[in-house]
Amino acid sequence: MAFFYAGPPPAMSLVQPPSSLLFLSPPAPRCSISTALSPSSPPFQPSRIIVRWMPPPAGWCKLNFDGSVFNDGSQRASIGGVIRGCDGRVVVAFSERTEHWTVGVVEARAMIHGLRLALSCFFEMIFVEGDDLVLVQLLRGEETQTRIPAAMHDEIVGLLCCFAECEVQHIYREGNSVAHVLCRQAYERPGTWMEPTVMPAAVCAKLDDDLRGVLHDRRLRKRHA
Repeated sequence: MAFFYAGPPPAMSLVQPPSSLLFLSPPAPRCSISTALSPSSPPFQPSRIIVRWMPPPAGWCKLNFDGSVFNDGSQRASIGGVIRGCDGRVVVAFSERTEHWTVGVVEARAMIHGLRLALSCFFEMIFVEGDDLVLVQLLRGEETQTRIPAAMHDEIVGLLCCFAECEVQHIYREGNSVAHVLCRQAYERPGTWMEPTVMPAAVCAKLDDDLRGVLHDRRLRKRHA
């Protein structure tokens, strides 16, 4: 069983090893055995990964957002998100209902709402993180596939351009749990908060997990040829 750690890129690392530590290479084996892979062998793919929420670098904030749509006839849809500083503490969080629509549009609404809040807090550098891979890849220019109208895409790009620096990145739902729970809380306790002490208990629990650096084990679906 293979493991892969889904952590931040090297540039985002917040912990440096002490200069007094020496990292020594293991001794070379006395003999080595190599086995050539068949040309038809599939590329290596981890079956499980470790997911962890990470705070942004100093001077940056991070927006985690999420959108929820119920297709059970209830016409329920909601958005949620949280903006945190480099210390992992909450700056502002939101949870509210929204008009029922496709999940792609609702996810984009959550991002737009969070970006507007970040601008109102006068942040200049922002990481935007969500579990909607299609939306993230679209904004990063990695894919042309879209689930949102052109006008909504242009609005998001316009908001991102208001920041001196910005980075949009994908994270699995396990690392986006605070925004996910905020999204669900919109049906019971919608609102906007700047103090964690007045937030729903379920949200506070997830915030505490992120502050403590809790690791989440995610199993990946196997792809069949």
